[in-house]
Amino acid sequence: MSLPRNLQEVVEWRGIKDLVAAEVLYDDAEHGYVTGNVFSIAGVANLEKSVDSSDDAHYYDNQPMVVISSTSADTVTIDVSAIPFDVLAAITGQFYDETTGAMIEGERNPSYFAIGYNTQNTAGESVYVWRYKGKFNIPNSSHATMQNDTTANGQQIVYTGITTTTKFNSVTDKMGNPIGAKALNINASKTSADVTEFFDTVTTPDDLSGAVTKYEVSYSLGGAASSNKAAAVASGDAYETTITAPAGKTLGTVYVYMGGVDVSSTAVTGGAVSIASVTGDVAIIASIS
Repeated sequence: MSLPRNLQEVVEWRGIKDLVAAEVLYDDAEHGYVTGNVFSIAGVANLEKSVDSSDDAHYYDNQPMVVISSTSADTVTIDVSAIPFDVLAAITGQFYDETTGAMIEGERNPSYFAIGYNTQNTAGESVYVWRYKGKFNIPNSSHATMQNDTTANGQQIVYTGITTTTKFNSVTDKMGNPIGAKALNINASKTSADVTEFFDTVTTPDDLSGAVTKYEVSYSLGGAASSNKAAAVASGDAYETTITAPAGKTLGTVYVYMGGVDVSSTAVTGGAVSIASVTGDVAIIASIS
């Protein structure tokens, strides 16, 4: 008797850190898959993903002829430290007053978010994960009187993940047609891909394969607002935004740098920024008075 082929080292999952999120700004045929800036949610203690799948046989001529498979949405349950009010309001679609630092609970309008995290196994290997599209529930919170012990409470939040509408060229079905994706998992010790900037922006399958080069977009607006909050733009794509001052304030001169070069003279008209083809990292700088 021969030994099983591809005998693997036995490992278990042990450890999780760096829980981050980014708002999904677009996920459609016109814009593709576009996300905002990546931000930290809270300290993470535990994460559990569950998904219901089924395989049902369909009968013809009195016998099973076809097996139909289906997969539901992912349910990701995450135990975290107390989530800051501004982050909690953002991910659950509630109102946060930046002036007073108050979160107002009430009717909500939640957006879709991508979430990322880094988990490890007992072999010391890091696995990087991005889950591409889902919504957060409003977590429960528990508060109790302080006692002469170490009792304290975090929170548990549930993320329901679905498949992107955007189809990625590097992910295909059996016929070779691009399809959407729920998540990307990559073992950093067993890949030739560069993962040094994996969590700087949301890394898609096309980014990882090198099919698309993306350039970072940074904003230093001094209190002004940008109508486009995309954190990255694909090479060669156009980028447009409008910079506006808050009520009662005046917008100063807007500067745009691309690849470290000042392109303001051709890219800026008043508060409107328009770049026909992005060829480097973009930095937008503005001030108000």
